[in-house]
Amino acid sequence: MPKIKKPGALFVLFLILIALVLTWFFAVSEDYYDYAADTIESSASVAPLNKESLLASAKPVRQPYDTEVKYRKFYLTAPGAQKVELLADFNRWGKNPIVLKPYRKGYFETSVALTGGEYKYVFSVDGRDVLDPVNLDRREVDGREICIKTVK
Repeated sequence: MPKIKKPGALFVLFLILIALVLTWFFAVSEDYYDYAADTIESSASVAPLNKESLLASAKPVRQPYDTEVKYRKFYLTAPGAQKVELLADFNRWGKNPIVLKPYRKGYFETSVALTGGEYKYVFSVDGRDVLDPVNLDRREVDGREICIKTVK
């Protein structure tokens, strides 16, 4: 009868090492699977999957405005201008014009008492509409580009 060799100590150590590595691999894989599943579930609750909930979440939230009266400066540099007026929704677009006070080098300025809210305005420089070059918050209303001043 042939003699059967018994596995050596190195072979046994190798098998034990493989068993430990596989145990570690499956434990880490299970943890990663649990993490990925939780991430997908939580992202589905954060990111809506249908169009209606996406549109509902896209509506801007209205912030309550302060009712305290605050003075806001409106100013414009218009060298060579004779008269600069402020045309705004709060003065009925010039029906009650607010004339800006002239200073040196074509600088015009006025202060207006406003409560919290959004105000639309444009300057009139010698009868010609001019947008505020400092304020980049602008919209087009009825084919006319205007500036928006937000008082909080």
